[in-house]
Amino acid sequence: MNTRAVVSRSGPTSYPLAANEADRLRCLQQLDILDTGTDPAFEHIVDLAKSIFNVPIVLVSLVDEHRQWFKARRGLEANETKRELAFCNYTILSDEILVVEDSLVDERFAQNDLVTGSPEIRFYAGCPLEMQDDMNAGSLCIIDRIPRVLSDRERLQLRLLGDAAAALLKQYRSTRKMRDLSVELARAGDVVERQRQSLDAQKRLLDCASDLAKVGAWETDCETGEMVWSDGMYVLHEIDRTFVPSVASLAQFYPPEEFRRLTRLVTESQISHKPYVFEGQMITAKGNRRWVRVSGHVELRGGVAARRYGMKQDITDEKAALEEVKRLAERDPLTGLRNRAQLMARLSDIKMRGNPVCLILLDLDGFKDINDTLGHAAGDECLREIARRLDTVSSEGRLLARIGGDEFAIVIEGTVDRDEVDRIATKMLDLVSAPLAFNRASFRCSTSIGVALHQGDHALDEVDLMSGADLALYSAKADGRNRHRYFEPAMQVLADERVKSIEAIDGALKAEELELHYQAKVCLMTGEVAGYEALLRWNSTEGVRGPSSFLPALEDPRLSADIGEFVLKAALDQAMVWRDEGYAFGSIAINVAQSQLRDQRFADRLLEELQIRRLSPHHLQLEVTENVFLQRGSDAIFEVCSKLREAGVLIALDDFGTGFASLTHLLDFPLSIIKIDRTFIARLGTQSGVTGLVKAIADIGLSLEIDLVAEGVENAEQADFLRAVGCRFAQGFYFHRPEPAAVIDRGKSVWLPTSDGQPLSSP
Repeated sequence: MNTRAVVSRSGPTSYPLAANEADRLRCLQQLDILDTGTDPAFEHIVDLAKSIFNVPIVLVSLVDEHRQWFKARRGLEANETKRELAFCNYTILSDEILVVEDSLVDERFAQNDLVTGSPEIRFYAGCPLEMQDDMNAGSLCIIDRIPRVLSDRERLQLRLLGDAAAALLKQYRSTRKMRDLSVELARAGDVVERQRQSLDAQKRLLDCASDLAKVGAWETDCETGEMVWSDGMYVLHEIDRTFVPSVASLAQFYPPEEFRRLTRLVTESQISHKPYVFEGQMITAKGNRRWVRVSGHVELRGGVAARRYGMKQDITDEKAALEEVKRLAERDPLTGLRNRAQLMARLSDIKMRGNPVCLILLDLDGFKDINDTLGHAAGDECLREIARRLDTVSSEGRLLARIGGDEFAIVIEGTVDRDEVDRIATKMLDLVSAPLAFNRASFRCSTSIGVALHQGDHALDEVDLMSGADLALYSAKADGRNRHRYFEPAMQVLADERVKSIEAIDGALKAEELELHYQAKVCLMTGEVAGYEALLRWNSTEGVRGPSSFLPALEDPRLSADIGEFVLKAALDQAMVWRDEGYAFGSIAINVAQSQLRDQRFADRLLEELQIRRLSPHHLQLEVTENVFLQRGSDAIFEVCSKLREAGVLIALDDFGTGFASLTHLLDFPLSIIKIDRTFIARLGTQSGVTGLVKAIADIGLSLEIDLVAEGVENAEQADFLRAVGCRFAQGFYFHRPEPAAVIDRGKSVWLPTSDGQPLSSP
């Protein structure tokens, strides 16, 4: 059903009305539900919604002519509001769920009193409650005081709960009517024939309603024990109408424990003269198991119980819908494992019991590469298979959950020693690393594991336990992956320092305290400056600091991308200044973060920045480490670098010799320059074999026609050797220490070699 035709209601606060508003209000009145008392079924729905969506306010709202009235509510004291304030005015116009992610930016609600004042609604999601075709009574709505987004999965959950609430509305009027009619039927024998005929006609209508609502009416004479059923009762029990119901015969329709529970409620009701409600399972004459709700009342005559009467309803579908909502709320839909909410609930229960607990977190190594190379279908199958394997490790007292994209967790309640945890962790490492297959493709996966133990000697903080296991997992990844590590207090200290570093550099970036210093790259054949490398510095209150003092900030994916963007623009701005001043600076080399290179838009943005400043691409050199090229899933990085190389940007392989790049890789990578790592230069003349190795690298560069740059040159002997073996360029403290652009001496030559290999001057 699409959005219904609407007309506007004019007044101080306008809101839309359905074209059939008069018919809708008439249908709402006929439900006979407005201003009635609380109902356990509706109360259960709002409680469940509050738990699932973790919101402060949940309402079953019915939109009357001048008000919205709440059949059930959580988190709101008022039981009704003025209609012009109701968000539900818009919800009831359509079959679709209405979502208002932030009311302050929605012109329909920004000035609403419920937004600007109590309860300060910022987020609203409402599922319409249908009475009949083209007519909605109101909505089941969830409300929060902060903006948020409703996911597709949450939409499904809200729809299921809304459908359950709508079904209750439809049943409400017929249920009340049948109860009243059952009272009238019990007195039929004392009235005249004309009245009996009228009741018979009403009973036929009642039976039709009972068939639709799966409801039957019953009554029992307390003195004789005689029982009378409506036709709906026979249908519900799947038994022929020749069956004569009695109190004794009821036992055959219930499991023993359920019948004992029902009998206790009936007995207590007959003594106290109070009504009762029973929900439980019954078994029909055909052996089918059903969930039923039985309500009973007692009629008194002279202060003595004379008659019991009530309704019996098949609520199997309602139970199934609620169970499905509960399953979606507790289970991961992909793997069927428990989800993060259930994991935290289990930890909370263990905290209440004061027991020791072991928490094991697993994070798959390189899972993103599987998605990138084989597709998300392969990734999903990988997660399902890993879940099946890990399930063999879980046992009684252990809870296995999927808590994130490629994260799993196991909670073990009770005392467990490290030897046992080591065995479990080793088993999980083996299970995960076993070969996987998808569409004839075979691949392997590994996992890093973090373990946190709580011995029960003090109150458990489940958030701290999760944080500890996460830090241990981070340590396992940092130590090489495919292993497990236990949480140690020192990890928390390092984590705190890392957070402080990230916060400090984030603040420094915003406060414009970061700047670039430039170190000259020298041509060893002429002694002239051939270019510069831009090096990041922080002008802190403690002085100028280099990157080694804030490495955690450079390793943070989000912040490293922001810093990389700053370095790129600052270096290009400096290149533009030098060009405009007529300084032939060659090129400026910058280090780029992995997160930047993984962005497929990076190449286009970089070329656009060059064009804005009217700079030639050869004015810029990007330095990329071996590991960035060699890691799994680096195809996207390779494409970005290739595109930039083809445009004329220089690509340098940084720190060559410290990783695992082979000669084949040198042929394949889109390289312009190879930078020999400073560790090799520092060992020249001091360690056997290093001299030959550096010469071999120089020979490779010459044969591949790739320029070489030696890093970390600190004396004349190193410079002369490199020049002799054909290395054309070098940089290091021997030539030039990094400094701000404003103080750089732009003399043509930095170093002038003599015939005997000694410099004429050095900085």
